[in-house]
Amino acid sequence: MACGVRDRGDMVPTLTNTRAGRLSVEDERRVDNRVKGTAANIVQSGSIGVLSLNLQQFALPVPAQLPVAIRTLVNQTHVLAALDAVLEGLDDDPAIVVLAGARGSGKSTAAVYWLQRHRDRFPDGQLRANLGAWTDHSAAPAEVLFGFITALGVDRSDVPADLEQRANLFRSLTRGRSFQILLDDAVTAAQVKHLLPGPGRSMVVVTGQGGFGALAEHEATFVDVEPLEDDMAAELLRGYAGERVDAEPDARDALVALCGGRAVALSVAGRVLRDAPDLPISGLIEELESSGGLTRMTIDDEPAIAAVLDAGYRRLTDLAQRCYRVLGSHPGGAGVSPEAVAAVLKTSELKLRPVVRELVHGKRMVDQIDGRLRLDALVLDHARNTAVEIDGVDVFEMRKRVFLRWYSKGALAADSVLQPQRPWVRQLFPALVIDTGHPAHRQPREWMLAERVALRSAVEAAAELGELDDVLHLCVAQWWLYESEKFSDDLVATHERGVEVADHLGRPLVKALLLVQKGYAERTRARFAEAVHLLTEAASLARGQDHPELEATALEGAGLAKFEQGDLATARDLLDRNLELARQIGDPRRTALACLHAAKPAGPDDALRLLADARSGFRSLAQPEPHNLAKVAFWQGRKLADKGDHANAVARLEEALASMTELKRDYDCAQILEVLGDVHASTDAVVAGQYYRQAARIYEESGHLVAAAALP
Repeated sequence: MACGVRDRGDMVPTLTNTRAGRLSVEDERRVDNRVKGTAANIVQSGSIGVLSLNLQQFALPVPAQLPVAIRTLVNQTHVLAALDAVLEGLDDDPAIVVLAGARGSGKSTAAVYWLQRHRDRFPDGQLRANLGAWTDHSAAPAEVLFGFITALGVDRSDVPADLEQRANLFRSLTRGRSFQILLDDAVTAAQVKHLLPGPGRSMVVVTGQGGFGALAEHEATFVDVEPLEDDMAAELLRGYAGERVDAEPDARDALVALCGGRAVALSVAGRVLRDAPDLPISGLIEELESSGGLTRMTIDDEPAIAAVLDAGYRRLTDLAQRCYRVLGSHPGGAGVSPEAVAAVLKTSELKLRPVVRELVHGKRMVDQIDGRLRLDALVLDHARNTAVEIDGVDVFEMRKRVFLRWYSKGALAADSVLQPQRPWVRQLFPALVIDTGHPAHRQPREWMLAERVALRSAVEAAAELGELDDVLHLCVAQWWLYESEKFSDDLVATHERGVEVADHLGRPLVKALLLVQKGYAERTRARFAEAVHLLTEAASLARGQDHPELEATALEGAGLAKFEQGDLATARDLLDRNLELARQIGDPRRTALACLHAAKPAGPDDALRLLADARSGFRSLAQPEPHNLAKVAFWQGRKLADKGDHANAVARLEEALASMTELKRDYDCAQILEVLGDVHASTDAVVAGQYYRQAARIYEESGHLVAAAALP
């Protein structure tokens, strides 16, 4: 899966690889993966061909992932000075600065403040990842790299699966460019090392509590972020509550001491005072001391954050308090939709709107971003503790189960609309009733994309709570996110748990289906050996349960994986067996699809006979499938070209192009244009160039830069 750069002296390097199909194992060993010479950017990619490449011709995205900075930063002059010094000494190698300090000391705030004020010095953009030191689990470098790489314009389907390959690709993409990269709340130095960019005038700022000495070998600069001094802490309080903080100097000093110099604690205390202008500081101190909040330890064995959040929580209305506790029961993910909270509270979203305004704009306990309610790590921890302490563990887990059931019903409702011809939910879970009143049924695509991260978290939470049927339902219904959007990492992660649950429950056919889905995801990640292993196991399970439909589906996936791997003989055997089973089953649509796939590794004459059968099969269906008919025409064009019948090849390809254009299948259009260019290349270089340029434009506009770079 790697491609390399061969030295051409001072010329722009050449990116080398095989262009047609996937690399064989022997080809992969021969590929040179070293970068030499000079170029604007070098892309580590999938199988793309021999070409000269200068990515300056492509308009690459400029990510801007940092949050908005605060207007004024208090007491961080030495941190800002240290960052300024590193910037002045920046050369053609990336610089690393580690801001280390206790939780709540203001490391992230200082980093964002400085980076935003110097963003003009880094024209290629800003990347940010929260590495999870304050969350339930740290972020895996492979997942962070996936986000970085796609933010830089690489299509999800072109991102390699292996961590080392992702790191190589990220370094290639950032080579010779200038980025700001914020690695927030890092856990270990090893976590950071995989996320470093390639050579260039980039700056990496890492925040964490410590333990990053191994980054010294990368010439990192280490800066200690100390708690605020008392006078600076008082200045921060004045920023929220004005000069009134000086009217009670003893109470002010007591509050500063209670907060321990932690910027985050002082900010929360300041917000409480600002939102309650009639509350004296001494009154706030009394509330904190009498609430029992001082006994809870949330930051370095200090009670500050929990205590001040308790004070903010007590000022919420009753329904807002319930809503806050419900948010603490959420299984995880990228925020919570108000409609999910309304479902758990058994109220309408309309009645919840004033509560959301109170939490977000009134008391500022919660953020709302892109319509979703989000709690930072400390507030989420407080909301969970509050939910358990006030409602009890039983109620906490009950609410969590309600969330899980809402996500499970939503995923199944969306699946029923997005994939009505897919039979597996009906066959494997015949007692299920689709909730057509669920919001996912009204806007299935939008719902699935918005809830993608929550669905992934819900699978793990359901397994932990023993809601094993929900694990299986969520995994099966998750298929659309892969099939349509190619979120293969999500599918692989959740299906590890799903396969275990199906095995535990003695559901071999469900296990076989999940192995098939995982196998397809591994195939997309170019892990062909693993894909074939999973799909072969699935076929064996289905055969043992006398389920030819599922066996055929597994064989089809294994055959396509072998085809993409370059093993045409094995691919033919597997895809011919799939066709044989399809004909035995007697499903016209399945048979038409099997003919289409069996044609791919076949010779031109056999392939054209199979494709004629596929065309007839699709045309005979009661429900038209123009997309699959266009695919048949596309492969007919390819096989006619292989046979040397260029006139008829062009006619079929033009037919496929017209259909795909009408269907607005941009990527398919680009593939057809590319093959049209190949067909004309030997007879008319001008016409071939026109097709290639059209394909390149579509690839670039849709973000498939690697495919665009592979064109002649």
